[in-house]
Amino acid sequence: MWNKIEQQAKIWRTAALPGLVVVGCIAIARLTGSLQILEWIAFDKFLQLRPVEAPDGLITIVGINETDIKAVGKYPIPDRDLAKLLQIIQSHRPRAIGLDLFRDLNSAPDRVKLGTLLRSNSNIIGIEAALASQSDLRVKPPPELPSHRVALADIILDDDGKLRRGLLSSRVDDGRIKYSLPLLLAQMYLRSQGIAIKHGTRADNPIQFGDTQLPRFETNTGSYVGANAGGNQILLNFYSHPHPFSIVSLTDVFTGKVKPELIRDRIVIVGMTASNSVNDTFMTSATKSTLLTDAIGNSKQYQLIYGVEYLAHATSQIINAVLKHRPHLHTWSEVWEYLWIFAWGLLGIILGLLLQSPWKTLLTLALCSLCLIGICYGLIILSWWVPIVPTLLALCAAGLTTSLFDRDSRILLEQRSLTLKRTYDAVHNGPLQTIAAILRSLDEEPSYTKMRSQLQSLNQELRSVYELMNKELSTGNNRYIQASISELLYEVYDNTLKRELPGFDSIKTYIPPDFSPLQDCTLTAEQKQGLCIFMEEALCNVGKHALDASCLDVVCTRSSLAQGVPHLSPNLYTLQIIDNGINSIPNENPKSGRGTYRAKELARSLGGKFQRRSHVPQGVICELTWREITPWWRLLFRKTNSKTSKGNSKP
Repeated sequence: MWNKIEQQAKIWRTAALPGLVVVGCIAIARLTGSLQILEWIAFDKFLQLRPVEAPDGLITIVGINETDIKAVGKYPIPDRDLAKLLQIIQSHRPRAIGLDLFRDLNSAPDRVKLGTLLRSNSNIIGIEAALASQSDLRVKPPPELPSHRVALADIILDDDGKLRRGLLSSRVDDGRIKYSLPLLLAQMYLRSQGIAIKHGTRADNPIQFGDTQLPRFETNTGSYVGANAGGNQILLNFYSHPHPFSIVSLTDVFTGKVKPELIRDRIVIVGMTASNSVNDTFMTSATKSTLLTDAIGNSKQYQLIYGVEYLAHATSQIINAVLKHRPHLHTWSEVWEYLWIFAWGLLGIILGLLLQSPWKTLLTLALCSLCLIGICYGLIILSWWVPIVPTLLALCAAGLTTSLFDRDSRILLEQRSLTLKRTYDAVHNGPLQTIAAILRSLDEEPSYTKMRSQLQSLNQELRSVYELMNKELSTGNNRYIQASISELLYEVYDNTLKRELPGFDSIKTYIPPDFSPLQDCTLTAEQKQGLCIFMEEALCNVGKHALDASCLDVVCTRSSLAQGVPHLSPNLYTLQIIDNGINSIPNENPKSGRGTYRAKELARSLGGKFQRRSHVPQGVICELTWREITPWWRLLFRKTNSKTSKGNSKP
């Protein structure tokens, strides 16, 4: 038992090492960011497939579209029209107004009314672009607005050009900390609810509303590797609804088609929804739908989202997290993420070692992969983002690699073991039998000629062991696959009886064997080989141990286990080697040598029984019986033939 444990441990160490190397390579690939794009794609898809949430009732978007531009006859929207829009919106008493339009120039003649509105209404927040590296890409805020009502409009895009992060705060060139438009709108709305913002003196300090802290995006958050995490950023948890916000147009507001309850006590964000006139769109794959994607029927894999929609999602995320405890997206620490990957990789290695079959391993890995995808999807519903792409790769690659290496290791060990067994069998059934005959003849004062003949036979048999094993290794099991069992048994019978064994000298009667009953028996190549060795061993025992035997009979039979329905019953096969000599091995307790062990092992393989018993009046019967294992399709074929034959027998 201890030797078997040591052998299995050696196999496991040998086969598990390649799987561990594969898992390590996958971990290194993730550390270098090579899997980042694939993880982003999976992350977006999971967000998109989440269950539908109820629409958000806190935010209304006023989108200035192409129809509105044609109605006013000019772009950008003139200051007088923008002032009129803001005046109408204010009349319905919103909590806050976010102006997602650049209005840094105040030289227009009708700017006075807009400037007055911007100065006198403390719930209006404007924007500026202050973080661009090039000065010509920066845009100043409306000069009428005080600095505490000016927000950053800068956007953060990932390397694939898609929007997944939102900026909350950042330090600008003059050293001041500036907040983004979603954060200022959320601050203004929550302040009216009695909830104040808490923030430190650094832009990257945690931001908190009441008891709710906004999780800060880090350099290696989730699948990100070495990302720019400057300032204070957050992962966007897009609202999971095809149309999460109320959307109205400038024309709808001017014509009075907007219901007051769509504005009262809400946050109103004014922005552009005219993709032809202004480029204020970004790519995303994490939402169920966007305005522009619905309009142009674009693929959901590359949805385009207006900037004003993004601001609505980001603002809604902050407010609903504070008021309704809608969770932000969370990630594990890097240590736990890599433990997660290695744990699933280890599972793949264990499956590859235990199943010991590429097909079983492949099927089980497929089922485990589905379970892993289901677990990761369930966690994303709970707002936890865990790595799935490297985990899937670790599970499948480690499992398949281990299975292949384990199979090769086991095949090599089995081949070595089989070679040793076959070598011993060749020596046992050849030279050792001849030596036994020589030793026996010494008791009978053999002649010089007989002794010389026996020694020559021993010399030849010893030399033929190499040729026999070389033939076995070169041909493998092809001989036993291609030849029928009856043909193989006839060959063994003839070759064994030609050997000079003392027990064969007294035999006068050889009853010709008939192996045809085994013709239809379904046997593997190993079982055919085992039957041949069994008969050779039994015949050699007769030649070595039988005294004064005069008759040798080899009987092969096939019978049905059930009476009356032989066509449906499995067959019972019997192979007997019978002699009538006086055997030197006590029948009551036969010696359990190599031959007996092999016979019992073959009987277990066939699902049968081996026994050696006395033959009346004298002699020994060496018998192997087994029952045919009939495949279900063959039983069905037999039933069909039975019904056909019964039908044909009717008069």
